[in-house]
Amino acid sequence: MSAIVGYSFYSTVYMGTEADETSFPALCARAEDVVGAMTRWAVTVNSIGQFPEPIQTLYRKAICAQADFFAVNGLDSVVLAAGTDNGFTVGKVSVHGRSGAAASAGGSMAGNVAPLAMMYLEQTGLLNPAVPVVEGRWWP
Repeated sequence: MSAIVGYSFYSTVYMGTEADETSFPALCARAEDVVGAMTRWAVTVNSIGQFPEPIQTLYRKAICAQADFFAVNGLDSVVLAAGTDNGFTVGKVSVHGRSGAAASAGGSMAGNVAPLAMMYLEQTGLLNPAVPVVEGRWWP
């Protein structure tokens, strides 16, 4: 399986330290899913080369930041807690549930997105909430 980010980029360009080479593929796969969903799948393994180099680097760094977030918070616990307002605890880290307003404001994974990943993505223009519409087509 081909990935947008390899361990080499993670360890030498992003300078990540939270994931080892063994755990990185699983963390990265889940991180790519989260970042991909946030950008409405605008970037894929096949299309990333069509973006300017700075955008490619920021997108890859966002995936790395999300992978680090999962490494620190525990991938299984974060994934299982998604969409719940009950919170969870992993080791010494405790994440408390959100209020009803906060829970509905950002979608089911809003509390499980790395702030650093958001920072990188905000600079790419890939978080545009506009939904493309097929030209000349009427929607009911």
